[in-house]
Amino acid sequence: MGEDHVHHETRDLRPLTGAMALTAIIFVAELGGGWWSGSLALIADATHMAVDLLGLGLSLFAAVLARMPADPKRTYGYRRVEVLAALGNAVALMVATGFILREAWARWTFASPIAARPMLAIASVGLACNLGSAALLWHGRENMNLRGALLHVLSDAAGSLGAILAALVILATGWYEADALVSALICCGIVLTAFWLLRDSVHILLEGAPAHLDIEEIRSALTGLDGVREVHDLHLWSVTRGQETMSAHVVVAPSREAAEVLKAGRALLSQRFGLTHVTLQVETESGTL
Repeated sequence: MGEDHVHHETRDLRPLTGAMALTAIIFVAELGGGWWSGSLALIADATHMAVDLLGLGLSLFAAVLARMPADPKRTYGYRRVEVLAALGNAVALMVATGFILREAWARWTFASPIAARPMLAIASVGLACNLGSAALLWHGRENMNLRGALLHVLSDAAGSLGAILAALVILATGWYEADALVSALICCGIVLTAFWLLRDSVHILLEGAPAHLDIEEIRSALTGLDGVREVHDLHLWSVTRGQETMSAHVVVAPSREAAEVLKAGRALLSQRFGLTHVTLQVETESGTL
């Protein structure tokens, strides 16, 4: 791991720490405010924030682990912890959503009074904190780890906005069912987040090819190199998001030097596809060099 990469990972800790602190504050405020005001929408958003708080913590943990060198037992290092954490987050989100939806149905059927003014005040503070967290993370959105954290924070902001709208409806009309309706809508957002987390984490754990890379395009590009006759046993996978790895066997003409093919192949994969962790095995048509 190069010095620049380590510096980049260290720099990621500051926005993640700030976003985590703001999310923790509003989680406590919304959970307490939800019980106080009787608002299920606030409790639903607080539940979402609790899982997102765990996600931010895991992103922070992953950023710290990413700086740790690989060892003989973990030759790729510790970055896949992030993927395992995402899988656990997805399951936790779905379980929490089930409980909230059940309570939302009960509130829809038998509406109970809600203190809309405290609900509005707490949700407004929550929205402000979420937007502050998003501002901290925005400049690092090109980093996959920070981008995932940013999506968590933006989904929390949407939940806070929904709670604000529900409070305004209750204040204007006295229609308490708006709280249950907004809770159900927040749950729909939670389910979508959980599905994306589950899909992406399972895809990585199954060694699936990264979605932004076309394996046949890579094969064609390598085959187009001077003296390359064939590319086979091409494998492409991710250790974690943003850390792609590739291996392939390259069959070359007898007249070509293996070192020249390796140099040209590595340069092509790095410049055109952003692949830097690559293993190429050069072979002649009669066997391995």
